[in-house]
Amino acid sequence: MTHLRILFGVVLKSRRALVGLAMLGVLALFGIFAEWIAAPAPLVATEPFEVLPAVMHAERFDSLPESAAHAMYRDRGVIWPVVRAGARTPTSVGAHAPPSRAHPLGTDAHGRDLFARLVYGARTALGLSLGAIVLSVLAGIALGGLAGVRGGFWNDTLVRLVETVDTFPAIIVVALVRAMESAPSAMSLVIAVAIVRWAEIARLVRAEVVRASAEGYVLAARALGASPIRIFYKHILRNAAGPILTSGMFGVASIVLLEATISFLAIGAATNDASWGETMAQGAAMWTAQATPNATTNTASAVRLLVAPGLFLMMTVVGSYLFAEALRNAMEPKTARGRLRAD
Repeated sequence: MTHLRILFGVVLKSRRALVGLAMLGVLALFGIFAEWIAAPAPLVATEPFEVLPAVMHAERFDSLPESAAHAMYRDRGVIWPVVRAGARTPTSVGAHAPPSRAHPLGTDAHGRDLFARLVYGARTALGLSLGAIVLSVLAGIALGGLAGVRGGFWNDTLVRLVETVDTFPAIIVVALVRAMESAPSAMSLVIAVAIVRWAEIARLVRAEVVRASAEGYVLAARALGASPIRIFYKHILRNAAGPILTSGMFGVASIVLLEATISFLAIGAATNDASWGETMAQGAAMWTAQATPNATTNTASAVRLLVAPGLFLMMTVVGSYLFAEALRNAMEPKTARGRLRAD
């Protein structure tokens, strides 16, 4: 039984881990099957036969009004998603419309369906988090392993570099990267976050290499002629997988919050892209405008724009922290010894 298999066996017996997985699982399903939940086109259409036209022919619906999109399928056999609206195009009911059967949470300040914006926002948040974490983990493993295996100059350089990176707040790095490009893009956010996050992973990997270098199984592998690279990837990295995974799960929460923050401050993705932070910025602007004399803002709409994405953010952060905390507890020596006695 491998180290990771034992670790997950312990984790999945924790109620906190199961609750956290359930929260993240629901959000992941929203992001993966967003077009099945909310789309301006049907799931299936006949005469001629089409499957998920909102995915296969996305460019057709980018600037097409809601009424025109529905008119295209008026006389055809279709199966519609739960909400017949996308995250980008304005609806026919206009801005700040109240909740209705067609639009369960109403619309935002640009007349777009709020429920669709939240569903596609899950794809934006979790997709960016996954990309940034994968990139930072790969960079951290490579640099941390190199410093731990080679030592000397490489070790000293990594320690100084990690200390330097840790002094820069992530939001400042994101702002600098965004300032160097002509138009905001998802890739720039992924790269900016990875520039900051890799240092923590590298520190964990380096510490595991230094600790494991004196272990019997590493000394035995070295005596049998195994190369340092083989020892690292075949033996040491397996034991470092738990701390790396825990750091990655904590990173999901911090990256999602960072993406929401930069979108709230209007230095994130383009306004047309679904983002929880951008939706909350609309609600905050409406709430602030209420203090203006002769203001005609809709209080109920402002509350929806603030609370709905806030709940999705809280769900993501709480789910990530619950699962990460369960992972960290499972790796504690007392927990591991108790598990071995039980087995």
